[in-house]
Amino acid sequence: MKAFSQVATTLLGLLAGGMVLIALGLVPYWRAIDPAEFTTAFAASLPTVGGTMMILTLLATGSMILAAGVSTWKKAATSRWLIGGAVGTLVMLITVPLYFGAANSLLASGELGASEISSELAKWQQLHWFRTAVSVVALYCAVRSGYAQPSNAS
Repeated sequence: MKAFSQVATTLLGLLAGGMVLIALGLVPYWRAIDPAEFTTAFAASLPTVGGTMMILTLLATGSMILAAGVSTWKKAATSRWLIGGAVGTLVMLITVPLYFGAANSLLASGELGASEISSELAKWQQLHWFRTAVSVVALYCAVRSGYAQPSNAS
């Protein structure tokens, strides 16, 4: 069980790290360049960056849910922390169909004008920061599960 929760935590750490990298590296770059250049750069990087992040999101979410489920089933002291991590990954996953799926396609399409790109990218950035904060909290929960002490209940 412990090895599996460590794998789940590692996957979540990779996801959270990727989220921070996008928030601190890519988004400021995207906001600084010309909107037409942004559309080209975003469309070119979307399959690689978006695809990698989607795979990490699915792997982290699935593994955290499984780790939380097994931990809860075994009544392990780690269960509440793993449940917290699993809930966080679910929140991040839900943001994809609710916003990012359509927004990414729209931003990559080249159909928006300069002011619309700036406005949509500002919204994208805010929601990405929300998602990034959730990922860091979820990661804290997952890491904290490794330090949970068995209960002394008899």
